[in-house]
Amino acid sequence: MIKIQHNQTTWQHFDKPDFKDLEFLKNELRASTTVIAELMGANKRPKIEEYDQYLFLVLHFPVFNAATRQTAPTELDFIITQNSVFTICQHKNPALDKLFADLKDDEEQQEEGFKNSGWLLFYILDSMIDSCLPMLDHIHEKIEEIEKQVFDGKERAMLKEIAIVKRDIIDFRRTIKPQRSILEVLSKKASRFFKSDLEIICQEVVGSEIRVWSTLENHKEMIEAIESTNGNLLSFQINQVMHTLTFFSIVLFSLTFIASFFSMRILEGTTEFSVKTIVAIMLATVLLIVVIFKKKRWL
Repeated sequence: MIKIQHNQTTWQHFDKPDFKDLEFLKNELRASTTVIAELMGANKRPKIEEYDQYLFLVLHFPVFNAATRQTAPTELDFIITQNSVFTICQHKNPALDKLFADLKDDEEQQEEGFKNSGWLLFYILDSMIDSCLPMLDHIHEKIEEIEKQVFDGKERAMLKEIAIVKRDIIDFRRTIKPQRSILEVLSKKASRFFKSDLEIICQEVVGSEIRVWSTLENHKEMIEAIESTNGNLLSFQINQVMHTLTFFSIVLFSLTFIASFFSMRILEGTTEFSVKTIVAIMLATVLLIVVIFKKKRWL
């Protein structure tokens, strides 16, 4: 457990809590066995529950894994009382660790964030939501690079890259979308539960969430448009290859037919055409096929 206290408001963070940590929370907060059990496990969806002495909040925030090039949701649990905010997570969240470290060493930020426990909660949430923006900027840069490569003639190589970015966006959306309604419910409960005016910072948090979602939607539309363009370019290339193969197939079939026809006549001695004449007929046939394909714009 690590702890920051300022203005009679406390933030205590538990990273991978053990049995002693859970016992402390149970005794300190008189938390229900249901809440303690949920802190030990993994919740697939966000939730907010109101108890007599505290609020229990479960949210998820995206964390990018550079090794697998994949965004995964990381659960962050909150227990909020009138004077304290307890955060609990089973997996490392770099954005939360950075926020805690920054607040611990900066009294000016503490003065801004530790007005009361309700304000501190929304201060943490606003920072966590804003931490999504650099990840979205990275996705935007990747989309721009894919777009450049597509129009540089690397359509096939970009198929996998497009799929990776789309997976990233899908994972991001899966994490962010379900908790939008939870934040709206929290905003409505906050002023009543904490008995203080939190409207300003509530609006900031909701605004940050809307900004992240709008950026995510924009990225989704961009990558889908690029995917469609890339597919059209690949289809055009395939059509060009098919036209070329069709041309050569017709040429080879025609030449084979002519050669077979006249070879039988030569063997039987029933043809008056010389070899040069037969070659000329073949060349004329090829020329005729080329003219037809050019006229139809198939070549």
